[in-house]
Amino acid sequence: MAKPTAHERELTEGEAVKQFERAVKDHPDATSHFNLGSAYYVAHDLDAAFREFQQALALSPGLDHAHYYLGVIYKARGDKDKAREELQKVLNGSGNQLLKNQATIQLKWLNGK
Repeated sequence: MAKPTAHERELTEGEAVKQFERAVKDHPDATSHFNLGSAYYVAHDLDAAFREFQQALALSPGLDHAHYYLGVIYKARGDKDKAREELQKVLNGSGNQLLKNQATIQLKWLNGK
């Protein structure tokens, strides 16, 4: 099978966003907002992803993956303090060791190690 072109990947990402937007409209729960945020993140729309992750956390404050992605987005925006705060929430609350490992790596990058 041929590798999709950049244009084909964008269409796929755009379709994913559309599907998850419909899901949020039909079922505005934390999981739907998180999934839409993830689709926006993959599509490189970090502002929209940020809003959706915040909405997911408003509905389910213990959603560790949303804290992780907010930390990564804060890091990309240059807001190291808020990035650390979100990533630390992952380390303190997540039972997912892989996610904790990723948060630890992000924190090391933030601290220049």
